[in-house]
Amino acid sequence: MKIRTLAAASAAFGILAAASAANAAVTVSDTVQNDLYGSTLAAHGQTMLYDFDGIANTNVSFSGGIEVTTTPDPINTSAPPPLPLADGGVPVTSDGNTIYVDPTDYLSVPAGGSATFSGENGYALTSFSFYMGSPDFFNKVTFNFRNGTSQILTGDQIWGGSPDGNGDRTLGYRVYYDFGGMGVNSITFESAQNSFEFDGLAGSLAVPEPGTWALMIMGFGGAGAMLRRRKAALA
Repeated sequence: MKIRTLAAASAAFGILAAASAANAAVTVSDTVQNDLYGSTLAAHGQTMLYDFDGIANTNVSFSGGIEVTTTPDPINTSAPPPLPLADGGVPVTSDGNTIYVDPTDYLSVPAGGSATFSGENGYALTSFSFYMGSPDFFNKVTFNFRNGTSQILTGDQIWGGSPDGNGDRTLGYRVYYDFGGMGVNSITFESAQNSFEFDGLAGSLAVPEPGTWALMIMGFGGAGAMLRRRKAALA
């Protein structure tokens, strides 16, 4: 009986979540050039959540890709995100030209690779931004909603399409996304060619929904009851 009740509650919660997310859509709400460190985060109601240099909010996790230390310009297949000299960028030579790049660690997703940014402990993202460098048409981002659906952005859809990018190493954008009030459990970054480089993942987090807490409590209660019955049978 308890198992059937739990299953019914889970199904009902899933139906409600799916109905409320039916019209959910990821949109680019703002694009800010050269904002690696997030000087515009507060104005967008966000905080830095993960930056590959020590900032790691306990309610998010990151996995995959290749974490790269920039100095000096590391590998031919990965380009550090650009950063103006005035903001602490360090000089590197690219195609005979001197450009200034992020001197801190960043994440590179190589050809055929992927990386995933996730909410933890029942938390979900209600908005998101990240700093991407040298935008390319072969990059891909998948937003995975709480209700099990997802939305994919590719190429210039990722940063709003202005300008086109084409791997220009002098272009770096903090791209802000709006989820229409919905929660996103995870975001997957992929690349068909070398490479997809970014840093400074930020956003806003929603606490676990009441339905999530109810299911968790029911699950804990059911597990406790099973343990008590097992102990009694052994006795």
